Amino acid sequence: MIIQFNQILYHWLGIMALSSARIIPVFMLLPFLNNNIVSHAIRLPVAMLVGMAMWPENSTVTFTLYSIDYFSLIVKESTIGLLLGCLLSIPFWVLHAVGCIIDNQRGATISSSIDPISGVDTSELANFFNLFCAVIFLESGGLVAALGVMRESYIIFNPLTFDVPKFEPILVFINEIMSQSIRLASPLIALFLMTEATLGLLSRFAPQMNVFSLALTVKSFLGFLILIIYLPSLLPESVKTLSFTLEKLILREI
Repeated sequence: MIIQFNQILYHWLGIMALSSARIIPVFMLLPFLNNNIVSHAIRLPVAMLVGMAMWPENSTVTFTLYSIDYFSLIVKESTIGLLLGCLLSIPFWVLHAVGCIIDNQRGATISSSIDPISGVDTSELANFFNLFCAVIFLESGGLVAALGVMRESYIIFNPLTFDVPKFEPILVFINEIMSQSIRLASPLIALFLMTEATLGLLSRFAPQMNVFSLALTVKSFLGFLILIIYLPSLLPESVKTLSFTLEKLILREI
């Protein structure tokens, strides 16, 4: 009786560990589900339940928990989970980078603080953009899209086989983050460059003028004025277009 109970227990523990190995990295990387927002006591059980709900195989499949093959499957599932987590976190990382670039260019990185979403030292505008992205992501059904991506990943990469993606998509992630962040911040970068050039010319005619202190005030005023016009119309759509699917990153061909 006890032996049979232990066998059933180990069987379901093996399925739960393997099914959640792909989901837990996603929950850890999404900024609004990290340690500063949701505690481990809530996040891990939810991730395990989501993994069990999405498990595509029959529950009668058996595992040898201490075998190398089983641990290899765990590592493979965790790797795919990290890839999916990076994919789903791209909108947050892009807007975080946009805020950092803008604050750096206007000289306001001295006001850096701890971002409650990402848990890292960041500028105030990057913190605001991160929160803004989280609102847009959740309001536009981002969690449903994330579950759809995770579900589709089980169709592409069977959890019981050793089909693993190559690491070329990581270069796609880095390229996408850098190109999109610079593209979104480029209007303000150009504005700040023209402001600096104008103030530099003024300082030639008025050497007693403190250009450094004046530049921060002028660039902050102009930057936020442009953001008031720029933010409502463009950034929400930018967040939605950054919500990728697996086909968009050509994961079917890797």
